[in-house]
Formats: sequence, C-alpha cells, structure tokens
Amino acid sequence: MFNTFLLGLAGGMLVVLATGRPDQISWRFLRLVAMLTFAMVAVVIVQAWSPRRGPWVTFFPQGALASANALGACLLIGLAPLAKRWSGWFRGVAGAAGAAGLVAAALSGASRTAAPENTTMLILLVPVSFVLGSFLLGSITVAWLLGHAYLTASRMTLAPLRHFSRVLSWAVLVRGTFLFASLGVAYAFRNGSGLDVWTDLRSAWLIVLLRAGVGVVALAVFAYLVRACVRVRATQSATGILYFGSVFAYIGELASQHLLLECGWPL
Repeated sequence: MFNTFLLGLAGGMLVVLATGRPDQISWRFLRLVAMLTFAMVAVVIVQAWSPRRGPWVTFFPQGALASANALGACLLIGLAPLAKRWSGWFRGVAGAAGAAGLVAAALSGASRTAAPENTTMLILLVPVSFVLGSFLLGSITVAWLLGHAYLTASRMTLAPLRHFSRVLSWAVLVRGTFLFASLGVAYAFRNGSGLDVWTDLRSAWLIVLLRAGVGVVALAVFAYLVRACVRVRATQSATGILYFGSVFAYIGELASQHLLLECGWPL
C-alpha cells in the first residue's frame, strides 16, 4: 500500500506540474519537485526489486512505468534551469512521466484488491479511483510546496499559486463526486452477485467516515479557504492551510486504499 501511495503521489505531482506555466515559476522550485518525485519512485523501485520480494519480473509492468517516471524526473532536474526557454519540452516530459506514474499506481493498486470477482464494474472503478486520488495528492502537494517557495522566491508572481489552487479545487470536487457516486453504486448493487460489498462497508463505517469526512469534506473547506487567501494575496496563510490540508488528503487516500484492500471497493 505504501509503494502504491508513493507512485500515485509522484505521478500526480508531475502531472499537476505539467498543467502550469514553467516560465512563471522559479526554476529552483521546479527542480525541487522533480527531485522529490525521483526520490519517491527510487524508494519504490528499490523496495520492489529487493531479493526478499522475489524475481523482478513480478514487478512488471509497474516497474517499467515507475522507471519511466524516475527517468522523466531526472530529465526534469536537468531541464529546470532552462524551463523558461523550453517550457513546452518541460511540460511534455513532466506530463509523460507523471502519466506513467499514475498508470503504475493504478496497476499496483488494482493487483491488490480484495474483490472476490474481477467484475466489469471494478475494472472500471478501481483505475479511475487511483488516477483521481493521485491527481488530488499531486495537486495539494505541489500547491503547498509552491506556497512555501514564496518565502524565498520574492519575484515570483501569484499567477502560479492561483492556478494550482484552482487545480486543487477541481481535484477535490471530482474526487468527492467519484466517492459519493461509488457509494451509490455499491448500495444499488448490494444484492448483486460479486458486488455485495455494502455489508463490508457498513462494518468499516469508521474508516468510511474518515475517508469521506476528512479526505473530502474537510479538504473541500480547506480548498475554499486557500482560494480566498490567494485572492487577497495572503500567501503565508494559504500555505499554512495547505499544510493541514495535505495531511487530511494523505489520510483520506490511505483510508481509500485500506478500504479497497479490506472490502474490495474503491472510494
């Protein structure tokens, strides 16, 4: 579960970074994001290819996708000082490497589901859940890192923070919509063959409440407050809120992965 979380976070950070304009962002911040991404994926690769886990073939194709993510992060570290001149190349590499990380996280998570049957509904819902969750993790992490960067990058305009705060709002909205839609589908099929997971979800009501209340509802409030702070140019206040919001997002997504492992249903 921890490796899946790291892959999703790393991929989401690069995908979100690719939505911004590198020419408006300090190249040191761009390099920092790339270095953090590489470090997280490197941890996953080292752990997954450990002799204790058996042959490296068992980590394919996730390993190939994770390696592509790490390679892309290395390229971004070198491209960061040239990001203003080669912004298109930078965004392209970030988007491609981030997408590889998202797919790797989705494959890693789907392979660990506790579903009794590999139903068509789960085949559709599980990858979507991991992609949306990774995008949410990446959006809030990039946002709070950027807010912290304003302490030293005094010449940077508010346009990047304004953009990433909007991305965060949309990520929370889409993630919350998926969560409640998934709960509705589980309830609608509570008597269906292979999809009767509603009883398991009810027995894990505390984790479900933590997932929905902390990982979506409270996070939506924080996203609104961040947008309000950015509008009045209160970058330090926005950064403080993002710090707490990132903890809530991490808890929510880890709770989501726990429910998938225990109940076999993505939320």
